[in-house]
Amino acid sequence: MEKGIAPWWLRIKFRVLVFGIFMSILPLLLIGYATFNTVSHNLKENIQKQNLERANVIADQVETSIRNIAEDLHHLTSANDASLIGNITSERERILNILLQQEPYLEEIKVANQNFDVLGQVSRREVLLQSPAENKLNSVMIDKDKPYTVSFVSFSKDRRPEFYVTVSIHNPQTREQIGYLQAKADLKGLINKFTNTRIGNAGYVYFIDESGNLIAHTDFSRVLRQEDLTENPAVRSFLTNQTEPNEYKNSDGNDVIGLYARVGTPNWAVFIEQPVIEAYEPIYSFTRKLFGILLLTMLGVTLLSIVFGLKLVHPIEELESQVRKITVTGDLLSHIMQISKDEIGRLAHSFKQLMTMLDEKNQNIKAEKELLRTVVDGIGAGMVLLNSQRKIIWWNPTFAEWFGDRNYTNSSCEEVYNGEENLDCLCMENGRVVSFDLNGEKKHLRNMYYHIPPENSEHAEYLVLLEDVTQSVEMEARVIETDKMAAIGLLASGIAHEINNPLAIVSAHNEDLLDSLNGEPEKVSIDEIKEVLEIISQQIVRCKHITDGLLHFARKRNNEYSLLDISLVSSKTIDLIEYRAQQRNISITRRLQSELFVMGNENELQQVILNLMSNAIDATDDYETVEVETWGDHEEIYLQIKDNGKGISQSNIKKVFNPFFTTKPPGQGTGLGLFVSYGIIQRMNGRLNLDSTEGKGTTVIIDLPSYKVG
Repeated sequence: MEKGIAPWWLRIKFRVLVFGIFMSILPLLLIGYATFNTVSHNLKENIQKQNLERANVIADQVETSIRNIAEDLHHLTSANDASLIGNITSERERILNILLQQEPYLEEIKVANQNFDVLGQVSRREVLLQSPAENKLNSVMIDKDKPYTVSFVSFSKDRRPEFYVTVSIHNPQTREQIGYLQAKADLKGLINKFTNTRIGNAGYVYFIDESGNLIAHTDFSRVLRQEDLTENPAVRSFLTNQTEPNEYKNSDGNDVIGLYARVGTPNWAVFIEQPVIEAYEPIYSFTRKLFGILLLTMLGVTLLSIVFGLKLVHPIEELESQVRKITVTGDLLSHIMQISKDEIGRLAHSFKQLMTMLDEKNQNIKAEKELLRTVVDGIGAGMVLLNSQRKIIWWNPTFAEWFGDRNYTNSSCEEVYNGEENLDCLCMENGRVVSFDLNGEKKHLRNMYYHIPPENSEHAEYLVLLEDVTQSVEMEARVIETDKMAAIGLLASGIAHEINNPLAIVSAHNEDLLDSLNGEPEKVSIDEIKEVLEIISQQIVRCKHITDGLLHFARKRNNEYSLLDISLVSSKTIDLIEYRAQQRNISITRRLQSELFVMGNENELQQVILNLMSNAIDATDDYETVEVETWGDHEEIYLQIKDNGKGISQSNIKKVFNPFFTTKPPGQGTGLGLFVSYGIIQRMNGRLNLDSTEGKGTTVIIDLPSYKVG
């Protein structure tokens, strides 16, 4: 796949085609589905309604036929009651034969008196050999309360179904019952015309009596076999008076549409069953036609959607081709042809305007880039970019001028910084000043680094900036030395006085010993000489201790940092200045915790404490107290110097850290003490806070990071 080109399934052309086809086909499918459901539902209802009407018609016709037979029998008995019950056998047989000829569905007719004794009978198929008197009617088949009675269906020896219709014979004058006329009907002949009713090509009609016996069927062989249909769902619903099913499996295991209608009298039911596949053939035919129409319609709509989609997308593809050509050539002023005047044409025109604007922006960016390069190259600071592995990926000319003009790619800071051990530009405190010997000249560079957001073309993560602060550092060093010399000058008179005291003691004892040796040497014992020499030795040690403290403070300052016990440094510094406090009867209270370690330069920290103590003593009245306290925890260490002297006014408290500002009388202060102290504490990553109230005193608290030995 060409870079920058989306796969075919994500392109506008494909989505337009899919949308067009989908929106064209979906309504057709919904309409077709709704039409199919409506039509199929109506067709099913019509098929079931039609078959139900047929069943009802057949049931009515069967009931009518049986009723007509009964009425014909009743009319015969009404007109020939005397002849039928009389003793003239020939007349009775003639009347019965006439009736037998008139009713084609009757097989046999019998006449009986009121005691059910058969008086005469005729048969269509059988030769009657037995005497009529030996035959009796079955009284079970007779209901005296009804004008006629239809018996249960029975089966002959050849398994043909048959039933009996019995009517009463009454005396026309007295209306008394005098006998019975009973006719045996051929059920097959009576119902045959109904069972042969055409129900499609595979449908059929059958009858079931109240006992569930199959008494008639389109396939009469089933009747002869006396097939049991009581498990048929429709037959079961008829026998149990339940709701009849519409579709079910018949006894042959075929899916059929079945229904029934009750005959009434007798209590039979006519059933019509038709295979589902045949009954619903109109629905299937309609479905095939409907889907054929839908398929042709969808094919036409799809072709139209494809043509319309291609025509719609073609201008977009043309515009894409022109823009891709501009991307490859980089010619932002390349001509973009306006294909049409519609929205796509206006889009092409907007692209053309955008390219013009981008070209202008590009020219401006190039100019700004050149300006930025000029500024970066001439700013006088070294710059490097580091990647995520802290390797150099870019540097400016100033950096190359300082550390040598060579390829620094994939080099680390410690590899470049003249082999300085463990000097990683990202591990030092941000803003730390580092000294280098560059091109035979000692320079002081402030190391600063900044995190760069990862969304950049160079994949840089850090910018390291090296600022040349040599002049500032040297100036600061001279200021510190100046302040130190001023402090030494202030200490000088007191130290001289401190040295004069032990020297006076040494001189007095020395003169006394010489006088004794010159006058009466024999009286001077060795023990007296040793005692005088021990006193002289103690005073000499005292002088040495004073001069050692002064020399340690006055020695040349270096830039090395080490772990310092702030309480020990404070104690040594207090020893240097304590003589000044004693001269004015000012007591110094020390509350110093042990093993409070900070990282710094001992000489510089001693100078800070000396400046703060000198200010406190100068501000304190005679016979007062200056408090010095140290404490700390795992993170911070604090040094507090507190006096109850004159304090500083609110108008001056904001100026106390300015160089050469002092509230002391002329000749008693340089105005550099707090300025220098503040700078030293800042380099130690600490804070110097001053709180003063005029007339109540001043409290200075130094807050430094805590370190552990080792």
